[in-house]
Amino acid sequence: MHAFLILFRQTNLKTAMSNPHGRQKTMRNSTGATKPNPQLAWTLLVLMMLVFIGVMSWLSFTRHDLFNSTGFDLAINEQIVWNTLNGRFFASSVEVDNSFADHFRPLLGALVPFYALFQTPKTLLVLQTIALASAAMPIYLLAQHKLHDRWMALTFAAVYLLYPALGYITRFDFHIEVFAIAPFIAAFYMLETGRWTAASWFLLIPLLTKENMGFLAAAFGVYAIIRFGKYKWGSAWLIAGLLFTFLTIFWLIPTVRGESADAISRYAWLGENPAAMLQNLLFDPALWFKHVFTQANLIYAVQLLLPLAFLPLVGWRELLLATPILGMNLLADHFCQSTIYCHYAVPILPFVFIAAIMGFTRLRDQLATSQPAALSYGTMGALMLGSLISLWLWQPFQEVPILPSAFEPVGNAEVVKQALQAVPADGSLSLVTTNDYAPHLAQREELYIIGIPTQRVAPIDPDLVFLNLYDQQYIVCDQFRDYVTQLDKESYGVLFRTGGLIVMQKGGGSPEQFIDFVDNWNNCAG
Repeated sequence: MHAFLILFRQTNLKTAMSNPHGRQKTMRNSTGATKPNPQLAWTLLVLMMLVFIGVMSWLSFTRHDLFNSTGFDLAINEQIVWNTLNGRFFASSVEVDNSFADHFRPLLGALVPFYALFQTPKTLLVLQTIALASAAMPIYLLAQHKLHDRWMALTFAAVYLLYPALGYITRFDFHIEVFAIAPFIAAFYMLETGRWTAASWFLLIPLLTKENMGFLAAAFGVYAIIRFGKYKWGSAWLIAGLLFTFLTIFWLIPTVRGESADAISRYAWLGENPAAMLQNLLFDPALWFKHVFTQANLIYAVQLLLPLAFLPLVGWRELLLATPILGMNLLADHFCQSTIYCHYAVPILPFVFIAAIMGFTRLRDQLATSQPAALSYGTMGALMLGSLISLWLWQPFQEVPILPSAFEPVGNAEVVKQALQAVPADGSLSLVTTNDYAPHLAQREELYIIGIPTQRVAPIDPDLVFLNLYDQQYIVCDQFRDYVTQLDKESYGVLFRTGGLIVMQKGGGSPEQFIDFVDNWNNCAG
């Protein structure tokens, strides 16, 4: 964010130098529209960002406090950060033994110092909202540079902060790739202003968030060649981006994991291996055409474009930069990937807004209207109308069938809080729980999840087991019974058992209560 502040100040300095007598509160741009002075524009932008950070932090905190956050992926990410802080570099346990066997996300390490100050999952959640809000700054800078109209630039920034997909990204736990949004937009701004070294530095940041970001870096390279004729710079990033992604997906992750990356299985319907998938994708369009062009995917496209009044379609050249990830989302056999309700739209967002700004720039230049102010005000109105309609249809505070509830508390929430206090704080003790309590118990070397979803079979001899028998959102009663009956009766005791909650410890608690619990199983009645 500090880098964006520097950029903003540099832009303001250039404006001030070109207008040394700039004492007026408003000025007129080349379109004839009034615009706020730099100081007022800066104040409004920061205020909008602070409101977003406050509201979205409240949403994510409230969801977490009501036990609606999940192990996939808040607990996974917190455990990685906590383990790294405690000297176990990127160690994990929910899905794999080390984070690099799942995703290439070394940028998580940069969050460790912040987490060290406040060791709670809420630290990750608030850092996420700050990262998301910070992208409003390069959006403003890019729009101001291209349009020379601060009201229009502020409108694009406001539309970004109101963007429904952004709200759902905030709501859906924590994902380090959100830190790629602002750098991608900043990199494009640097291309537009001819600062190629700075653009390269910004492009490096997304590569540290996820392995597929290399495709987008490569797309930047192609764009630089075609639009600016920068063959050396563009070729370097085209090769580097593709090489980075292929090495991480097909060498690093499989090497650490001991098998191919699990995300590849989402495209198994295309072919039995990556080579067959690519061949069918290129030479058998009938195979994938019906998979891509569906009503659900059409809605997905509308959800991405409507808040921006479909301006990204006018800026289709820049929208093409998102093609690699958009294609991956549309082709994936995964219920969440081609929706705005999870986090998979993150790599697409920067280019939707870049395309909208560039699209309006071209539209204005092509129309060459005698009333440029009317065009600007009309576009601002269309943008705000699109945003309001989108929020009315898809606002992130509503309940969505494919997502956990945001505001509905678990029925025995107070008992859950008591049970959490009964869990020994010793992080060296392994623990088994379910998806919705993992985020509250992630500060330990070994954490496992039973029920749905499950990626790894939980051990039958953990040090601790934390279960809420009344909460069957991700697990059914028979699965509770199947797991508990595997535990050694001679080894476990009950630390806490009240109101549907039971906390068991190996070599601790009451053995008599544990034997009674197993022998007199009451079908999750408590």
